[in-house]
Amino acid sequence: VMTCTLAQAAKVPEIVAVTPADRTGRVHPALLAALHLCGATEVYRIGGAQAIAAISLGTKTIAPVDKIFGPGNAYVVEAKRQVFGRVAVDLLPGPSEILIIADSGANAAWIASDLLAQAEHGHGSIAILVSNSASLLTKVEKEVLRQSVTLNRQDALRESLRHTFLVQVKTLNDAVDLFNNFAPEHLSLAVRNPQKMAKDIRTSGAIFLGDISPVVGGDFVAGPSHELPTGGAGKSFPGLTVDQFQRRTSLVEFNKESLRRSLSAIRIFSQIEGLDAHGRSASIRLE
Repeated sequence: VMTCTLAQAAKVPEIVAVTPADRTGRVHPALLAALHLCGATEVYRIGGAQAIAAISLGTKTIAPVDKIFGPGNAYVVEAKRQVFGRVAVDLLPGPSEILIIADSGANAAWIASDLLAQAEHGHGSIAILVSNSASLLTKVEKEVLRQSVTLNRQDALRESLRHTFLVQVKTLNDAVDLFNNFAPEHLSLAVRNPQKMAKDIRTSGAIFLGDISPVVGGDFVAGPSHELPTGGAGKSFPGLTVDQFQRRTSLVEFNKESLRRSLSAIRIFSQIEGLDAHGRSASIRLE
């Protein structure tokens, strides 16, 4: 939904999806239905770094593609880095990340549920709460422990909770500075005036304003694509947009008069750079 639909909106003629099958070679029918509804024209049962290699280099059964979009684990992200240039890649979305900035008035149970929602993704996921309130941090820690035992994905939670941090800072300005240096995928502003604080955020995949705005709302139903940069890539990339499925080029057309008016500048550049053939390729057209 977060990738194929944008490609379809951009009128991409071939939308190739790769996804791992289970050990019997079966792909979940709900996933196949979603791919069909969202515009996929081909589906291949392959995943991981080997899928990136296959669709960028090509195999006997899979033709190489022009662009690769979609999230993956750390190995998939590294594979995309290595094929960049042979194909275009998106914003390097890897394991999920959330950083929450909260003040003393935030709801500890809600914050704990957001941390656990990201931790539920499992290996590599990072969840961080930053606050200037020691009392809130203590309450959230208790809530995380209380809520976590009621959830289903215990193995994933145990792995991710080792990368869940509660950080105390002196001021909320310190929290903003920490965030801007880290640039994680999701930012939740559980503070009294989130709109004001958001103006100081230089980079983020997505910003959720106020503690009534759960990140899961962006995961499943909010309008922008929820394919977002991770691992600090937010400093270089935005979230996925339709225009990333498009390519731009320039159309240049001179007539004799416009070329004549440009010739002196062309000659000067050619002389300065010592490229006399450049200048000649323009002047010869007016002789």
